Amino acid sequence: MRVYDDLFTSLRQTTAQILLTRSGLTQRSSYVNTYNTFQQLLRLDVVPIVNENDTTAVEELKFGDNDTLSALVAGLVEADWLFLLTDVDRLYSAEPKNHPDALPITLVEGIEQLQELKVQTGESVSGWRTGGMITKIEAARIATAAGVRTVITDGKRPTNIDKILKGEPIGTQFAPQSRPVNARKHWIANVLIPAGKLYLDMGALKAISELGKSLLAVGITQVEGELNSSDAVQLCSRDGEEIARGLVNYSSAELQKIMGSHSENISEILGYVGAETVVHRDNQAIKN
Repeated sequence: MRVYDDLFTSLRQTTAQILLTRSGLTQRSSYVNTYNTFQQLLRLDVVPIVNENDTTAVEELKFGDNDTLSALVAGLVEADWLFLLTDVDRLYSAEPKNHPDALPITLVEGIEQLQELKVQTGESVSGWRTGGMITKIEAARIATAAGVRTVITDGKRPTNIDKILKGEPIGTQFAPQSRPVNARKHWIANVLIPAGKLYLDMGALKAISELGKSLLAVGITQVEGELNSSDAVQLCSRDGEEIARGLVNYSSAELQKIMGSHSENISEILGYVGAETVVHRDNQAIKN
């Protein structure tokens, strides 16, 4: 931080150190407070320098890497651009150090395009594993879902950033989603840590992913994990593929009793009136 402070002081630019923890962002009120803090700093023309608060972070709730942290912050502050700097000039169809014939990729219109291009992320540590290309692609998925244009480029050439902003085709750009998810669904999909899984039948999968409907108890076939009401949960197909995330209205004990049942029978099964939906569509984020 001293280095940042010295460099920005030479430009007469004020900075502020922001230390974040993922657990601090899982509470909706804390998430909103963090957003307000960033907005006020930017209004005051202060440049935030962000890092994870390693001294207080709980291991299982860590961001894990700076790429994920940067993507979440970019979505939080509603940034226009996110630049991910690495030791290669752009994304390639395979690891260029081991595959001389690897093809450069300049534009990714959607994360699903990577599967079509058969991108191989390789196994080497430098640039292509933890903190490398795998995490950068995941960070791009998170950021573009929030409407942030993301670029992977060479960190040894910082002038690339200015050239890219001027329109030069440098690095690999990930186009933002044309209809980004709203802030609440972004929070559910990418910030919260799921406490368990709900396995769904084909009817429920179609209702959620294609029709945008809420999850009802009748479509649940299996409950996994110790859940409390309002916990985040993964919504999965029978074979375990995650198709969405959401906030549940019931505990796992309640879900074990009502799964497979129609909504009008829930109060009779539980002995009290409960929510008609297990996960309301407003608290549901489809995986992109």
